Amino acid sequence: MMNLRRISDKVLYGILVCCIFSFKFVLIGVGESGIRLDDLLILIAALLLFLRGDISRIERSRSFNLYIFFIAVSFLSAIWNTALGRVGGMIATFFIVRLIQYCTFYYLGYLVSERGIRISKMLTWFLIILCVAVPLQMLGLVPVPGAFEGITSRAVGNTNGPYEMAAVAAFLMCYLGYGQKSRIKGVLSTGLVVLSASRITFIGAALSLLQFFIVRTKTRAARVAIVSTLFVMGFVLVAVSSSLTIGSGEEDGSIVGRLSSAVSGFTLDIPIAVYRSAPTYAKSTDYIDGQFAAAIDDATNVEADQSGLQRIFRWMTLIKTTLASYDSIVLGLGPSFGSAAVDGYFVRLFIETGLIGLFAFGCFAWSLLVSRSKSSWAFRQYVFILLTTSCFIDIFVSYKPMLLFWMWHGMLQYKKRVAENEENNGPAQILIEV
Repeated sequence: MMNLRRISDKVLYGILVCCIFSFKFVLIGVGESGIRLDDLLILIAALLLFLRGDISRIERSRSFNLYIFFIAVSFLSAIWNTALGRVGGMIATFFIVRLIQYCTFYYLGYLVSERGIRISKMLTWFLIILCVAVPLQMLGLVPVPGAFEGITSRAVGNTNGPYEMAAVAAFLMCYLGYGQKSRIKGVLSTGLVVLSASRITFIGAALSLLQFFIVRTKTRAARVAIVSTLFVMGFVLVAVSSSLTIGSGEEDGSIVGRLSSAVSGFTLDIPIAVYRSAPTYAKSTDYIDGQFAAAIDDATNVEADQSGLQRIFRWMTLIKTTLASYDSIVLGLGPSFGSAAVDGYFVRLFIETGLIGLFAFGCFAWSLLVSRSKSSWAFRQYVFILLTTSCFIDIFVSYKPMLLFWMWHGMLQYKKRVAENEENNGPAQILIEV
């Protein structure tokens, strides 16, 4: 029995490593998503965890339980809106199953800490591989996977796109840079965030770094100097960005060019006008065939940031549709109504699960941030960057960032349990590293 458990430990760790290093490979298409090879590996991991009794044995954190409540709200919304014909029951359920899948990595993270596995070595190799692969991809020497195939102006790595790459790099920055106190790894990870040219994640990472330097400085004069220097650098960046022009209708893939395009031609009158003229839809399929596709064409006809305009066209339609009935305001239109790309997780929360879902997720997010433990400071910085990113990206339904998020959360929960046991029973000779 002991040998079987050791073998299963190795299998579970192997699955974790494979999922972190793997590329997206779709086996069967399901709606706008699909079943991947990783899904089969996660299913095997979940079955092993269940058969070994780990799912019932491992204590769930308060945040984990709050997330389960959010998932329950999502199921309720799916049932209600499937009955009303707004969403397809199978597709809506598939979207929720994805969220449950990601939670598997909470248990895997807990187990690797329980077994004393030094996960930082594996993540260091992951960072090194990305630092080699990304420049080769941008030079066109290594293929780019997923929907961004052929795009070489932005870092993608082994993720599903530059937005996901930016969140993965932010994780490495927080875990290896902040948590492991490695300056070189932190700088390399931050460089990957810049190369991804994901504007909102870059802003979140920059604010996190600002907080990091301010906390570490001991004198008020030093803090003022840091803030003043960053302010001047930001002013210069804005000045340089405003002087850039993008010719031939092509988007500048650099972070400076994308920051410049974010404010080009945009006024507050645009979302107001779009909302007034936006149509409403009774079914998800009607929305996907209608405004989701039309938003791309509409955005190309306006002299402004096309990425931002696509969001505005979609958001205004989805919000207007949600506000059209009392039940959808409370419970939303159902998971999957806004398609696989709402491009704004807070908007997605409201239109899919209504005010109840928005409240449930808000409780979950708040529980992650309120901890004052020094050991979880780096993790809270990652959560902050994810929440910032969520303003414009559906990052909390993105595979790689959620894999790493739940893994780290599980590792911290184990460390918390060990600390509580030591407080009650005396020191324990257990090797942990988080």
